[in-house]
Amino acid sequence: MPPLTNLAVRDIETLVHPYTQLAAFRESGPLVIERGQGVRVYDNQGKAYIEGMAGLWCTALGYGNEELVEAAATQMRKLPFSHLFTGKSHDPAIELAERLNADPGLQGVLLLVRLRGER
Repeated sequence: MPPLTNLAVRDIETLVHPYTQLAAFRESGPLVIERGQGVRVYDNQGKAYIEGMAGLWCTALGYGNEELVEAAATQMRKLPFSHLFTGKSHDPAIELAERLNADPGLQGVLLLVRLRGER
């Protein structure tokens, strides 16, 4: 087994990985993912892997999509986060709700969500 890199040692000493047998993990170390493009991620040695879990469901559109990068950067400069509690709102939430409401395939789903929220 090759010696652990500084990054791997730092990971072992500071992070807890769910669903991981930690005693064995201290010997083998983490698989350090460095970047992603499309459906592939690349480790810090340059080896490619197909990312079949989609980042646990949060990167279903893939990696390196420049349109998404630009949209996110624009929004981060303007308003990185805002909630909808206590009657607050913001343009992106309103626009998304309008687009979802305009999709005929989602009408039943959105109606069910609204009805459950009104109970």
